[in-house]
Amino acid sequence: MASLNPDDPRAPFLQVAGGLRAAILSGEYAPGAQLPTYQELADSWGVAVNTAKSAVAHLREEGLVVIRHGKGSFVRTQPAEGDSAIRPEASGDERVWQAIAEIRKRLGEIERKLGEN
Repeated sequence: MASLNPDDPRAPFLQVAGGLRAAILSGEYAPGAQLPTYQELADSWGVAVNTAKSAVAHLREEGLVVIRHGKGSFVRTQPAEGDSAIRPEASGDERVWQAIAEIRKRLGEIERKLGEN
């Protein structure tokens, strides 16, 4: 079970988003994988459902997940249209995660191309 860090100055939804981001970037949730429901995330992290919704919405804004209403939230399989590698307004930690996501994306493209040959 994941849990909030009381010493972390970030808002709870950012801590949950950070945990999910790490799970996505590590491959625990592969591209196309469905994330746990808001209720499951809330129960797992010990937060309110609205906090879990905010966390997933934050990842959607980052371009890591897509939300299909009535279906759930899924790890994005392709970069969002118009995605730039790193948002200049992002904080230091966010820039690191965005850089890692960009590297994973590029590596996946290279692996796909190598697999086609």
